[in-house]
Amino acid sequence: MTNSPPLLWTDVPLHGDALAVLQGRVLLSGPGVPAAHMANPAFEFETADAAIVGTRLLYDAGAFARAPRLKVIARTGIGYDNIDVPAASAAGVCAVNTPDAPTESAAEFAIALMFAVARRIAAADHNSKTGQWTRDPTVMGFDLAGKTLGLVGFGRIARRVAEMARAIRLHVCGFDPFVAGSAITEAGAVACDTLPELLVRAHVLSLHVPLTATTHRLIGAKQLALLPRGAVLINTARGPLIDEVAVLAAIESGHLAGAGIDVWEKEPAAPNHPLLRHPKVVATPHIASYTNEGSRRSHVAAAEHVLATLAGAPPATLIDPTMWPRRRT
Repeated sequence: MTNSPPLLWTDVPLHGDALAVLQGRVLLSGPGVPAAHMANPAFEFETADAAIVGTRLLYDAGAFARAPRLKVIARTGIGYDNIDVPAASAAGVCAVNTPDAPTESAAEFAIALMFAVARRIAAADHNSKTGQWTRDPTVMGFDLAGKTLGLVGFGRIARRVAEMARAIRLHVCGFDPFVAGSAITEAGAVACDTLPELLVRAHVLSLHVPLTATTHRLIGAKQLALLPRGAVLINTARGPLIDEVAVLAAIESGHLAGAGIDVWEKEPAAPNHPLLRHPKVVATPHIASYTNEGSRRSHVAAAEHVLATLAGAPPATLIDPTMWPRRRT
């Protein structure tokens, strides 16, 4: 054993409160680490004992093989599709996430996109700033009150979205094959047994499922056709959940009134991406949980999970609990 603190590498610009949690307990390095907190000499992921990571890089079997000292990798947020968890487990690396941290921020953002698309706020803002002080069909929106919101997935964020939606008098339906219908009903929503059952009702469709082999391109041309004409699509979950070509076609045909898209098939999205540039799409760069409060919750939780793991305590959000006895020490 060495008396030197463990080496923690991060590709996330950590919140100040997370830096305070880590100060004196680890040595920090990585892009975005402030100079005042940077280890001297700096080090790379390959020599780290621990890592706190975001969405931009892929961490697979090769990455874990190149980092033989790595004991824990913490993903800020809920999703961890850029971390190959089976490969991490096979290498003895504890993979953790921070599933509670983004709930409030991401739910608020989903509701904000609903308003922005339904009320054509981005188009009206553009018109005003370019001297077009007009009321015309390009800024004619519709009320959300009295419409039906369909939630695909009914986890933490979707439950909070449902609560907010009911306050603005949206009728809420939910579909999630992994959540009991009674739990959806208890949350004030109508439980749908199948995805098509939900789609035919939804004036606003909001996606809240993880990206897996079964959810890839979950919403394509066939599913969009089931929505009522003039519906709105909201995606704050993962870009590959939707067929972007089919969404564009549905907007161009008028079947979709518009879309609010925060996540993309490839990130960053190309500047000439037709959905990114479309006047009926409110396009944002994967920022649903990007608030000061959301970042603080996520980064502090990631720091605490890393420190617990390095101290030999099972982290509360270990994604594969079965690997703990096989972890690197």
